[in-house]
Amino acid sequence: MSTPMLETKGISKAFPGTQALLDVSFQVLPGEVHALVGENGAGKSTLMHILSGVLEPDSGETLIQGDKVKIHHPKEAQDLGIGTVFQELSLIPNLSVAENVFPNRAPTRGGGLVNWGELYSRTEDLIEPFQVDINPKTLVRHLNVSAKQIVEIAKALSLEAKILLLDEPTAALSPDEVQILFKLIRHLKEGGLAIVFISHRVQEIFEIADRVTI
Repeated sequence: MSTPMLETKGISKAFPGTQALLDVSFQVLPGEVHALVGENGAGKSTLMHILSGVLEPDSGETLIQGDKVKIHHPKEAQDLGIGTVFQELSLIPNLSVAENVFPNRAPTRGGGLVNWGELYSRTEDLIEPFQVDINPKTLVRHLNVSAKQIVEIAKALSLEAKILLLDEPTAALSPDEVQILFKLIRHLKEGGLAIVFISHRVQEIFEIADRVTI
């Protein structure tokens, strides 16, 4: 078996009156979709927040490609190659697709001005493999839910993510939109990404996941 792209060992996290996580260990390999399932309140989203740097664990350790890491902030998670798409999307409706894909990271030309041509071109390059018609200049508020999911994933990939955390990405999607998303996931998997997929829908788990942790 290859070295896990991401691994947790003994992760625990408690909040006042609640033990959200207790001794959680799992791993996801390169080019694998690993599903996390459990009842509401089981701690799945808490684990995603820990891995993405939003929360810190009370105990346990995280490894990236076999190396122990400390993640204290979302920027540190991004620098380690972890991209996260939360159930509540974090896009800015009144900005364009391109501006959302590269928030505060737009390429510039002399004088610090945004190089709009390069920004749109780089955004197109990220979206093109998904084989969908999304114009980088379109305001996000004009997109449907599945297109917004694609923009969120493109934003994660713009950070050169090696690990993609998807927290209930199908919750607000129609069956057709779910199939579009699954097509994207399979494409990313073929590219070697390690993908953590959270869903309450058992049929989806059987369709898309290589392994499951309950």
